[in-house]
Amino acid sequence: MTQITLNIPDNELSFFMKLIEKFNYETVINEFSVTEEMKNVLDERRSTSKADDFIPWSDAKKQLRFKSEK
Repeated sequence: MTQITLNIPDNELSFFMKLIEKFNYETVINEFSVTEEMKNVLDERRSTSKADDFIPWSDAKKQLRFKSEK
């Protein structure tokens, strides 16, 4: 497997994300840790969530907005 790391200027991120959506890609998170408190919050949300409120990840990604720094 080949891994590529890119530094994208904040003002070009929107364009880059639109471009990259055209390709078949996989998002990889290398280092990720969850505290016990976070696990508890997630477990609580999972237990009280309604399946009717769920949306596919592909739709959720389209709703993400990135705050650009000036």
